[in-house]
Amino acid sequence: MDNLPGLCWITDSHNVLKYANKYFLKNFNLSENVLGKKHEEIFGQDIAQGSHVNNLEVLRTKQNYEFYQTIRDEHGHPRYFKTYKFPLIGTEDDMVGAISFDISKNKRLEDELYQSDLQFRQAFEHSLVGMALISPEGKWLRINKSLCDMLGYSEEELQGFYIQDITYADDLEDNISYLRQLKDGKVDNLKVEKRYIHKDGSYVWVMISVTMLKDSMGYPLHYVSQIEDISNRKSIEEDLQLSEKKYRTIFENVQDVFYQTNQEGLVTEISPSIEHYSGYQREEILGRDVDKFYYYTQDRERIIEKLRTSGSVIDFEVRLKTKNHELRYASVNARLIIEDGIIKGTEGSMRDVTTRKFQENALKALNTELTASNEQKNKLLSIIGHDLRNPISGSLQLLDLTLTDFESTSADEVHNYLSMMKHELSNANELLEDLLSWAKAQFNSVSFSPNEITDIAGLIRKCIHNILPMAEKKSIVISQSVADGLTLTADKGMLETVLRNLISNAVKFSNKGGNINIKAVPYHKGVKFSVADNGLGIPKDKALQLFVKTSNYTTYGTAGEKGTGLGLNLCYDFVLKHGGQLWVHSESGKGSTFYFTIP
Repeated sequence: MDNLPGLCWITDSHNVLKYANKYFLKNFNLSENVLGKKHEEIFGQDIAQGSHVNNLEVLRTKQNYEFYQTIRDEHGHPRYFKTYKFPLIGTEDDMVGAISFDISKNKRLEDELYQSDLQFRQAFEHSLVGMALISPEGKWLRINKSLCDMLGYSEEELQGFYIQDITYADDLEDNISYLRQLKDGKVDNLKVEKRYIHKDGSYVWVMISVTMLKDSMGYPLHYVSQIEDISNRKSIEEDLQLSEKKYRTIFENVQDVFYQTNQEGLVTEISPSIEHYSGYQREEILGRDVDKFYYYTQDRERIIEKLRTSGSVIDFEVRLKTKNHELRYASVNARLIIEDGIIKGTEGSMRDVTTRKFQENALKALNTELTASNEQKNKLLSIIGHDLRNPISGSLQLLDLTLTDFESTSADEVHNYLSMMKHELSNANELLEDLLSWAKAQFNSVSFSPNEITDIAGLIRKCIHNILPMAEKKSIVISQSVADGLTLTADKGMLETVLRNLISNAVKFSNKGGNINIKAVPYHKGVKFSVADNGLGIPKDKALQLFVKTSNYTTYGTAGEKGTGLGLNLCYDFVLKHGGQLWVHSESGKGSTFYFTIP
């Protein structure tokens, strides 16, 4: 007991200290002279009274007694002990033995651990970002509410899954590789983007920060993951991707200019980046009045007034001049320098926004293109919803009528119905072909493959052959005239589409017994084509709208044929892709001639 690393002592029934080991005496700064003295003399009345009471209880019950107690040291700091008392029956006056261990350090560690665990639980459960503990095999162990809300599952449902079960297939291989690196100790932590599959089947973009927690032996316990929903950010990134590509070069190398001026408006400090924008070297500007660098003095007056009233300016646009007296636009963020209530000068930063000003016109042009694109989209939906649906719906009704009353329907009536159906479906097919070609052209999915074409006459004959059934119904004569030795380099499919649309339009708007003539002649190192008819012609005010993309002008042919206006748009785009031009000469009631050139 003398060498036990704890307090050991024996007290008799009269509260007299009979024995104390070295650790006891050292702990309380006592000498061996205290042996044989009462506890009241050694520790004072309060401590002695408590000790005497539990000693008597031990002797009365003849049972061991275990308890915790707190004793303050000479500096007033609390120390925690765990004490064991036991009866020594049969000795002189009956005595009580005691052993006590200082557990202050353990108590502090327990308190710290409790606080740490409490803080972790609170942070885990109430975090606004998803948090999870995941086993080394990838099984969900513990999930907070934010993550459950993010993925649409309850905690119990997720605990039945592995992360592989709800990881988007394209991200799975990389995800497994990352986790293996953490498990093997190749990296301490990772931060990656990936996609989880939501309970409703959609996918959620997340940013994951993950660490592998290990035990004292270095074996993996579980992954600790913080998971942030970045779906909105990814959506915005995708929407802005095209714009970012277009303008990245403009902004990626921009460097702000930082400056300071004194109360008199003299430049006291400026960053070297000013040379890039103004042509002035830093030394040429220091000590000079800022007025010298404003293109218009009223800009200087405006910014001074704003600083006086507000104390600062944000994104304040001014016009500056370079060393070569060129106009530059700058966005200024600045504030007053105030010391002890006195204005000492100004400081701030300038950013060259000249490019941004020039880009405003480009953005307006883009907005015009977007408006035109939306109008074309609305037109496409209108055609699909009305012009394409009607012939198909009509054909279905005719088919239903024929099948319903087939036995009592004569052969002539069936033939008539089928002819009407063929007419309707032919119109629908023609419209569908135009729609597909137009859509491909709008989305730039039509490949442009120019090749040398030597048989222009044969190409025109092929186009006429496709239109001939429509022309024969109206007894229209189609002729062609091609100059000898003509060759050109063009996309054969596009050229056929242009000719076929122009010839088809000529047939639509020609009267029975009309004439159509197609010509191809040399023209400025290229070929000029023309398709002329003697049909209805086009009113002068309407002819101006034909090649305007925002115009939806169309009308019916001489036999009630319905046009969509897409054909001419398609012709215009294809001719333009070749670097040519398309125009029309027409007179109402006398016919039209459409011309186009292929360089």
